[in-house]
Amino acid sequence: MNRAGSGEPVLLLHGYTLSHHSWHRVVDNLSRDYDVLAMTMPGHWGGPRLRLRDVGVRGIADGVERELDKLGWETCHIAGSSLGGEIGFELERRGRARSLAAINPSGGWKHFSYNEFRLGLVFVAQFPLAAAARVFGDRLATREIFQRPIIRNCVSDMAAVTPDDAANTIRAVSRCPIYLPMQLAYLRDGPLTDQDIRRVTAPTSLMLSEFDTFLTRDKCMQRLIDELPGHVEEVTLSGVGHIPMLENPEIVADALRAHLVGVADRQPGRAL
Repeated sequence: MNRAGSGEPVLLLHGYTLSHHSWHRVVDNLSRDYDVLAMTMPGHWGGPRLRLRDVGVRGIADGVERELDKLGWETCHIAGSSLGGEIGFELERRGRARSLAAINPSGGWKHFSYNEFRLGLVFVAQFPLAAAARVFGDRLATREIFQRPIIRNCVSDMAAVTPDDAANTIRAVSRCPIYLPMQLAYLRDGPLTDQDIRRVTAPTSLMLSEFDTFLTRDKCMQRLIDELPGHVEEVTLSGVGHIPMLENPEIVADALRAHLVGVADRQPGRAL
């Protein structure tokens, strides 16, 4: 994990198969004003171990809660990307979120839908690349030609991703213990339910990338847009893809800062 700064607690949760490394430049930015923790979620490279029977959104959220309890963070501001956004909704449901910023969150599709199977097949088809990188290590993880099929699902402009960030992305994907079990967990548990979506009460921003070709607006986000409560603010992250902090951490940090300031403005007497 990566923790820096002081002030109101802000928890950053990464996407499926990634790690806290994807947030490092956002941490550097936000830590000037906040106590920022980028956590590697249970079941991911470098994160707490996750028993096979606990693989799934609820089991990962249980593990995140245990880490929050160790820190003494009864509540915190939560920003989650992709799977981290879906975990954020689950933590909000449990009362752990002072506010939530969901960045291209997963779980917006319908259970047993074409889109659910399509996304699962993308990860299954990508698994041989991840397995090869696990076997051959940095001989493959640091090669741009090998990185391309995985990174292009994450960003709009591959040239904007630094070599270190690209290599750490491949390292995380190749070493994710729940890579395949999570696909089975989604089929078992399903995505966010209508109740999960409609009952959100914490101040929430739904942040959607302009050029997300992985979880597209029409196929994977429209249900969230239609069913989230009216107080949820939709924010567009211009010019970026599915994991925007890999290619433009500044736009992500600026959006999160605006979200946090907006939460403070709606809570008079409580400065962030």
